[in-house]
Amino acid sequence: MNAGSTGDAERVVATGFAYPEGPRFDATGTLHVVELAGGTVSRVVDGERQVLAAPGGSPNGAAFDADGMLWVANNGGNWGPNASTGGVAGPGGLRPAAIQVVAPDGTVRDVLTEIDGRPLDSPNDVALDPRGGLWFTDPVWATRDASGSAPASASPPGSVCFTDGERSSRCHTGMVFPNGLALTPDWSELVVGETGTGRILAFPIIEPGRLGEPRVWCELGDGAFPDGMAWDSAGRLVVAGTGSGALFVVSQAGRVDRVAMADVDVTNLCFGGPEGRDLYVTEAALGRVVVLRWDAPGEPLPAGPRLW
Repeated sequence: MNAGSTGDAERVVATGFAYPEGPRFDATGTLHVVELAGGTVSRVVDGERQVLAAPGGSPNGAAFDADGMLWVANNGGNWGPNASTGGVAGPGGLRPAAIQVVAPDGTVRDVLTEIDGRPLDSPNDVALDPRGGLWFTDPVWATRDASGSAPASASPPGSVCFTDGERSSRCHTGMVFPNGLALTPDWSELVVGETGTGRILAFPIIEPGRLGEPRVWCELGDGAFPDGMAWDSAGRLVVAGTGSGALFVVSQAGRVDRVAMADVDVTNLCFGGPEGRDLYVTEAALGRVVVLRWDAPGEPLPAGPRLW
């Protein structure tokens, strides 16, 4: 891939973010980024960070729907300490954990805060399906150590959830910090990164809100820590390795290639550009967004704007 194997291929798009995550483009081609430690949703305009909304807590993952609304997983105030946060960790409990919607004018609305009377734990990432249903991960953070870090491998069991506005469910519980997720290009399966084990699990989608038993789709290996992910049109899954300093590129045959990045805290990614061959990556410790030229276009998302 043209991205190469070092951070030298990275071009900086914008800086000044407090633990950036969830990069997504709206229908105008404007890049949006959530900030865990800033409690904000920001846009990148002419290379500058502009705050669109301040929902508080800790916005952690995002996706645009066909109506231009940005769906956000807000974990309530959890993040790890790094350079962009001044070494300070998120304490949790800054606001109720929620799935939120952010309108183009910056208005924020809570859509979901509990399922069957039980509050959400710490929603992490979201994926919209073609019918407007929202799949999301809901991990449970481990007890923090003296530095404020919470090892994902020590996390209590977390869940994969679904909501369509009328019904909501915890579809699977038992993953060790479920994190990034994506529908397969044929929409038949949901792949979910398990940060605590370095595995990617694939769940057959039986119907909206109902998953079959998972299979291990791939093992990224020790020190991988899978986070946000996206498919390219060559059928490869590109996974951000938070704490790994790398992107992991998994082929359909299961081969795993590694692309080294300049920042150890690579949190999420998305494809963009007029041809879909620009890979935008959030680097949390450096507080910035970078772009790499990819050797294949990204696979368009099942829902939301189509830019290529």
